[in-house]
Amino acid sequence: MALNILALLILIFVTAFVVYLVFVLGGLPGRIAKQRNHPQADAIRIMGWLGLLTGGIVWAVALVWAYIRTKQAPPASPSGEPESAAAN
Repeated sequence: MALNILALLILIFVTAFVVYLVFVLGGLPGRIAKQRNHPQADAIRIMGWLGLLTGGIVWAVALVWAYIRTKQAPPASPSGEPESAAAN
């Protein structure tokens, strides 16, 4: 009887740990992108969660995407045009 209770407790602990791990890993690419001020941080966050449904392939792409630096759009002038266009 004691082994049955011990086995049940271990099963509950392992299941809780796996659920926790899924939540931590699912949000990891989005948190990294947000920390790095990535312009597409929201898209990376969604892709990270959807990547768990695909077996991790898309999750790995989201993780790499979170580390890639992209060019920022030039700041807009008060008239709403990019400064490079306003200078011409």
